Amino acid sequence: MSTSLPGAPILSVRNPTAIARAVELLQAGQIIIIPTDTVYGIAVLPDKTEAIAHLYEIRNREPEPASPFLMARPEYLDVLARPTRAAQRLARAFWPGLLTLILPSNPHINPALRASPVALRVPNFPMLLPLFDAVGGFLFATGAVCCGEGPAITAPEAAKLFGDEVSLILDGGRAPFGIPSTIVDCIPDPPEIRRRGLIPEEKIWEAVGITPPHEVA
Repeated sequence: MSTSLPGAPILSVRNPTAIARAVELLQAGQIIIIPTDTVYGIAVLPDKTEAIAHLYEIRNREPEPASPFLMARPEYLDVLARPTRAAQRLARAFWPGLLTLILPSNPHINPALRASPVALRVPNFPMLLPLFDAVGGFLFATGAVCCGEGPAITAPEAAKLFGDEVSLILDGGRAPFGIPSTIVDCIPDPPEIRRRGLIPEEKIWEAVGITPPHEVA
């Protein structure tokens, strides 16, 4: 089923035809919008350097300090990053789910992305798995946020922000949580929380196996 709104077509993520169309567009270097458990995201294939640059243009933001990826499964951690012991513990504790981990990039990823760390998350959103599996297991994806607006938590909200700039919007209903993920930077030792979310801080330190620091960056 599709929804008639100005701009990009909105198709249900449950529709296999919609997934096939999303794969075609991604492989052609186009930008799409996808649902997740936190907020809607803007996604491209990580080897499409021009598409990544365009993604940031339409968001009207500078690139993040860490290249953001959504992954189908925790096993892709080693493919995109050089994981630390703390990151491995956090991944076991909270993936799939509401945690993003910042790590040094794997030297085998797109050369345009190697200069920065990577920010990795496995969303708890099984409806996305057919798309992930069709494109190799992961996508370069960042939140559907623009121009001081709050993040898009429904497909119509995403269409309002980016409908004229993307090629397709996959509709997965209202995002279950509606706020961005917690971000933990695992490059320092001990790790540092860069963005607070729904995961209690004490649970993060418990998973890492350290005493909570007096000050959290």
